[in-house]
Amino acid sequence: MERGGQSLDLMIGKSPYTAPFTRIGRVRSAGITDLRHGNVLDADWEAFDRFEHREDVRRAESLPEHVRSYAIAGTTGTGVGDLTDRTPGAGVVPVNSALGVHERSDLALRIPATRQWIGRGMNHFDLLGRPEGYGWIRDRLDASDDLPTRR
Repeated sequence: MERGGQSLDLMIGKSPYTAPFTRIGRVRSAGITDLRHGNVLDADWEAFDRFEHREDVRRAESLPEHVRSYAIAGTTGTGVGDLTDRTPGAGVVPVNSALGVHERSDLALRIPATRQWIGRGMNHFDLLGRPEGYGWIRDRLDASDDLPTRR
């Protein structure tokens, strides 16, 4: 959605008649603009205007090794590979993005498939509101008693 908002800002800004309306789009927070490329570090924006159109130049970050990570995604599609898996099918981000999968291997989160779950036929809010989504999360939390602790 952030990428779409930024594209809309670029189109609106091209005309002197609509350019003043781009200020409305700049009301979005730094947290929202970070979502354009998945930025997690302030350094990813150093020397850049966060509203400026630019390529993804963020640095790769690994998940902490001592933390067992999980990923959950929702898609309104009902089958593997549906178009909605590649678009914001759950209303927020594509499935691969939610699971930490990236076309650049250095930016992929590498969460094992056994720690990922895709809720088919559900949107973002259904992930917690439907029994199967909530159940998957609850089961992971119940199993967290055996998680390694950092000392």
